[in-house]
Amino acid sequence: MSRIFHRIRQRMLKEDRLSRYFLYAIGEIVLVVIGILIALQVNQWNAERKDRGHERLLLEQIRDDLRLDTLDLRYNLKLHQQVLEQEEVLLALLLLESSAEPDYAMAFGVDAVLMTHRSAFQSLQHYDVGLLRNDQLKRRISRHFDFFYEAMQILENATPAYDLYSRKAPYFEKHFRVAGGTNTPITRTADTPAEEYMDVTMERRRLEPVDLERMRTDHGFQVLLSECIIQRNIFIAFYQEVLDRVAALDREITAALE
Repeated sequence: MSRIFHRIRQRMLKEDRLSRYFLYAIGEIVLVVIGILIALQVNQWNAERKDRGHERLLLEQIRDDLRLDTLDLRYNLKLHQQVLEQEEVLLALLLLESSAEPDYAMAFGVDAVLMTHRSAFQSLQHYDVGLLRNDQLKRRISRHFDFFYEAMQILENATPAYDLYSRKAPYFEKHFRVAGGTNTPITRTADTPAEEYMDVTMERRRLEPVDLERMRTDHGFQVLLSECIIQRNIFIAFYQEVLDRVAALDREITAALE
């Protein structure tokens, strides 16, 4: 093709048709520019299509992470609710408000740990910050992981004042002894994927009071139990709030993917 254009140019010059040559040259330049613009547009379309595919994959991964987190959040919430119920029964027993005995081992509680899935969000945060077109959705995702998950993990994992199990341990070591038999406080539900979590089914020895009347005179223990009940209610409310926000964010991501 370039040879044909070259011959046409040479013939026009030889025939001294300069004006036509200029018109031809301008047309050739226009064609080249159009070709470049078309190529750039095609590249842009391909890049946009690739970005949209990456955006969809990232949103699907974030949604999958949220759904896995829901399992752990519900597990911890159920655990806190069970412990709270027995703490309240124990405190009522110590204050002579009731003669019902709690499950003492459950009233002691379990040192719960909260783990969340963050790899997809970290990819969005560090490498694909401009990938999501929906700015409102991007802000909601960032706030969920950066604030609510951070606050929940600080409360559950990293704040000694909220480590209710460790704070109760000295009193239970003082006032209780191991009794015969075992119980199973809580297990994973049937819908928990085995490949995602280890089997944490627990069997614990039952506990019984060494001297119930003496324990009733331990006002420090009563105060601590009362504070544990207050703080555990805060945990439960926070877990329920986070679960509601996970469900809302799941729906919003699903709507964006449709």
